Parts: sequence; C-alpha cells; structure tokens
Amino acid sequence: MKKFYDGVYQRGEKGHYSKLLFGGKITEEKREILKSMNWKGKRVLDVGCGTGELAFLIGSRGAKEVIGIDYSYSAIHIAKQSYKLPELVYKCMDVRNVTGQFDVITLVGILEHIDKPEELLIKAKRLLKKGGSIIVTCPNWSNPRGYILQTLRHLFSAKITLVDIHYFTPIFFQKMAAKTGMKLSWKTIEQDWGHGGKMIKDFRKRLPNVLKDIACAGKDKNISDFIDWLDHMALPLEKNQKWSGATGFYHFKKM
Repeated sequence: MKKFYDGVYQRGEKGHYSKLLFGGKITEEKREILKSMNWKGKRVLDVGCGTGELAFLIGSRGAKEVIGIDYSYSAIHIAKQSYKLPELVYKCMDVRNVTGQFDVITLVGILEHIDKPEELLIKAKRLLKKGGSIIVTCPNWSNPRGYILQTLRHLFSAKITLVDIHYFTPIFFQKMAAKTGMKLSWKTIEQDWGHGGKMIKDFRKRLPNVLKDIACAGKDKNISDFIDWLDHMALPLEKNQKWSGATGFYHFKKM
C-alpha cells in the first residue's frame, strides 16, 4: 500500500483520483469536516494527511496545533512544500507510534484501506482528550451505486475499486461506537454520487473497466443500455435518505 500511494503522489493525485472528486476548490467532504466544529484552539492529529490540504485548512481556522502524519514519504514531501503554517507540522510516520493527547483526530478516507480498522479507532480513542472528537469519512455502500457494485464484487469477484479492502455502511460505525463506548453522530454526503447524475457519469467510466476484468469484454452496448435505464427509469425512485450518499461522515465523541 505504501508503494502504491508513493506512486500516486509522485504522479500527482489529481491524475489518479476521479475528476468527479475535484469539481471545486474544496471537496464537499472537506467542507463538511471544516464546518463540523469550531477548530479554534484545538490540538489536531490528521492521520493519513496525504499532501496536506485538510491539515492546512484546519490550521487556517485557528487550531492551536495540527500534526499531519502519513506513511508515504512522497506525500509528506509535497505537503511540506505546499502547505505551510507556524502551527502546522508534517511527519512521515505510522499512527501506531503516535503519543500525546489531542482534541480532534481526523481519519479521512483511511479505514477502508487498512487491515484492522477497529484497532485504529481504538488507538485513536486512546489519543483523545476527554470530550474529544474523532472525525471519520469513508465510502458508503448503502445506496444504488453500492448495491450494483457490490453485486458485481460478491457474485462475480469483480474488482470494483483499486485499493479498498473494506466496504462499510453506517452499521459498522454504529457497532464500533457501542464497542468503544463513544457517542456517534453520522450522516452521508455526496447524494448525487450515490444515486444521481454523478453516479451515472461514474458508471459510464467505471463499469466497462470493471466488467472487462470478469470476461465481459465486448458488452459495451449492454453496459450502455443498462446505464441509460438507470438514468431514465430507476433514479426517480430513490430519495435522499440519511444513508444513501456515497460518502459516510462519522463523528465520534469520547465521553
């Protein structure tokens, strides 16, 4: 995984991640994180900080100290060059080696990629001050996009993502809140990606590649017809439910 992400950051992350993620200057995911609390005076640990934008934005909102960590040397190198504030520090290190106490810990797009996500949440709780928060975001699969891709994954062993090894819904986080004794509030965002026009755009690019890997080459018309059906017939049936967005946003509080 480290080698993979070193390569991603060396090539440029906007060349790797879907252009759907970079429609504006700040993604919806980051906007939700930034407005989730008053950051002034907080000591923050950003785990898996990547090239540093979120840590910088948090620092710009008055945080007392922000430590961004990532095990990708390439990411940390770019972060140190790109985002600088007096209260901002970047370190190439594993979260298991972090010590100290924090007001907020952010885990943005991390848990779906690691072997033992439960252990990371338990470790993060230990690093929190009483009353502190853990902010988690990750893909959510409890929506039409998720059901379709998970059907391909489970029934045909299709590779639906490049590096995800877990496919979460809010149920996992509700169980973790009960297990760790933390209070959880949650919602999902990116509704349009979960079951709207953004999902259609994603599928037109993604599904031919996914199906090609399971010996469905030459089915381009079938794939196009299916996506057209979704576009014109299925989507009006779906509502913007709390659980139906493409990205889950989870706020744990240590009581």
